[in-house]
Amino acid sequence: MAIERAAPKFELPPDVYLGAFVVITLVVGWSISLLIVTDSIPGYTTTVLMLTPAVVVLALRRIQGQSIVGTIVSSIRGATTPSLGFAFLYPVLFIGTVGTIALASGLGVYQPGPQNFVVMVIEQFGFAVLAIVLFEQLVRMYGEELGWRGYLLPALTEKWGRAGATAAVGVVWALFHSAFLYRAAAVTGVGDPLTVAVVQAVAVFAVSFPFAYCYFLSNGSVLPVAILHLVWNILNPWVLGSIYANEPGFIAGEVLLVTGEGILGAVVGLALIAVFVVLFRREVLIRS
Repeated sequence: MAIERAAPKFELPPDVYLGAFVVITLVVGWSISLLIVTDSIPGYTTTVLMLTPAVVVLALRRIQGQSIVGTIVSSIRGATTPSLGFAFLYPVLFIGTVGTIALASGLGVYQPGPQNFVVMVIEQFGFAVLAIVLFEQLVRMYGEELGWRGYLLPALTEKWGRAGATAAVGVVWALFHSAFLYRAAAVTGVGDPLTVAVVQAVAVFAVSFPFAYCYFLSNGSVLPVAILHLVWNILNPWVLGSIYANEPGFIAGEVLLVTGEGILGAVVGLALIAVFVVLFRREVLIRS
């Protein structure tokens, strides 16, 4: 299905649109975080933040003469078996590795009790409601992934190659999270706000490499990456704790230290960057 095109409203170089995407997305994301997250974290905050990249992309695509429906459809098509398999397997292996290190080093201890929201929804409402909840969550993940992996990553890959583009997207993605993490840390008391923001920025930069690899395993589809993002967001707080809410998982310890988006997660993620750079260069299973 070809993307429906109309005459562009503004004839501008592609780099101008890329720059506009980065600037607008960061400014809007920081503004939402700084204005909304004050003494508490409203429940709608993360939803609005996660949908921001997609809204900006769709607006820019429309200005460039592309239809919104066509952009969405083309961004979803092209999932492959390796990309979908990686989407489910990688977060399980990564979070399991970080949890094992935490337990073996004594930084974390097993504590029964924390329930995953998937289990809670099933117990209270059943599988039908769970399907609705997971779809809503997947839409939120898509909101981020359309921007980072569906728009920015492929455009920068043409200029800087896979590794360079992934690193650049990782920097922007980390900056996008920084203001929210800073304000959330001040509210929840998970740690010094600046320290929390820096640690999580490093963890986000590192995780951008497996996320990019998942995208490259597909034929240009962000659906597998959105699924990976969803699986990560379900498992990481349940197993290792939430850095956003300062709540431990069933491997309990200092949340900033043991979570996959904390110090241990950042260290393991940084160590794995070299692996993904090799996979990029050797084009292992890569389709796009």
